[in-house]
Amino acid sequence: MKLNFDPVTQQLLQSLINLVNRSTGIVDDVRLPVSSQYAGSYVYASPTTRKLCHDSLAPLIDAGVIECSWHLKVLEDFETLKQIHVPRGKVFLDHLGVSPQVDMVANAATLLKNLKCGVDWIDQKVNEIGERWRLGARYLALGPENIEQVQIAALVAKNLATQKLRGRSLRALSYDWFGGPHIIEEHKQVITLFCESQIPAAAKELDYNDQLASLGLVRTPSLMHLRGPVNMICDDEKLIDAGGWAGAALCHEFIRGIERYGAPDYVLTFEDFTLYQRYAASVQDGGMILFLGDFPSLKLLDLYERIVTSLPRSVPLYHWGNIDLAGFKTVVALESFASGREVKPFCMSAKELAENPMPGSPLGLTKLRKLAFGSTKAIRSLLVGIASLPDSQVRECPSEALPIRIPDYQADTTEPTAAKIAAQTMTDRLLS
Repeated sequence: MKLNFDPVTQQLLQSLINLVNRSTGIVDDVRLPVSSQYAGSYVYASPTTRKLCHDSLAPLIDAGVIECSWHLKVLEDFETLKQIHVPRGKVFLDHLGVSPQVDMVANAATLLKNLKCGVDWIDQKVNEIGERWRLGARYLALGPENIEQVQIAALVAKNLATQKLRGRSLRALSYDWFGGPHIIEEHKQVITLFCESQIPAAAKELDYNDQLASLGLVRTPSLMHLRGPVNMICDDEKLIDAGGWAGAALCHEFIRGIERYGAPDYVLTFEDFTLYQRYAASVQDGGMILFLGDFPSLKLLDLYERIVTSLPRSVPLYHWGNIDLAGFKTVVALESFASGREVKPFCMSAKELAENPMPGSPLGLTKLRKLAFGSTKAIRSLLVGIASLPDSQVRECPSEALPIRIPDYQADTTEPTAAKIAAQTMTDRLLS
């Protein structure tokens, strides 16, 4: 809209625009009853604010763009609007500088055709959006005026489906794809909406940053840190030994396979890098530890699944994450990729919550109860224990400041340890 109006007048005119400017064409002879349903800000406004609105509408009345009818005077010198009439829709839109929606829909339809790329889930989303716009409806919050945002989301989706991210951060990808550092972050809501079919179910209710992370679009470099009795086989067939005391930092997209030379006593994944480093420095045992970062992407979950599948089923699995919805959802996601095995949350109970010296914002009990209802017994009992705390204690808390503890695992006795069979390597070509 090329003209500026006060908020009350803006609401009245926007309601008229919505009636006049339709995807099927411009409508004439539109009448807007001024009521709390269509013009609440006017109905409940003060006399002074209404007078300002009348003054703003006066030039449109004088130009013949709109016609107003009035109630009887409620005060000696004040009238109230009863109805606004737009006799000619095109004249009204031209006066306000509003583009006809039918033209926007036609332009958007042309641009949508160019977004199809031969990837089923992308083309299906494009068709769905185009059909909604053709019928004059919106796709959730998106209308034809949002075509540029949809184009950006579709390009991100196409790149996710056809390229390897190669460990690049969100900003690096934004530079590579759009020539600026913040484009993906600025459009993260539309991108997650467009890519919703590719977001794991466990990440659906998380914030947009976690949903982007689940797609592989992470703020920090997407490196997985691992320490355990394995060699990781890279694209160039070189081996990276992760068995040293510090382990190895790996870009999971470069890993082609796993060469295992022993069975760890347990597998413990971490969400926080500070905690991972503290644990690696202070605990030297037979466990395998992995740093996964924020909510793991599908490709990282796939690598986790292949690592777990290569181990004896008697090796217990744990996850040490932050005590918040994303931390618990990560446990659920890991368990869904653990080949039918249970992933136990570690140091994420009510006990650690009460001990944490860095409490954060309140935890959403409604979402926790919903998560508990559909979870396995380990995480369900943990969430029930947290929900039973006094409301003042049910708060998010990071894991980095907690004291280091070691899982109370049952060591595997069905397979020799790494030291005994170092000379008898077993190669599992697990990644394509």
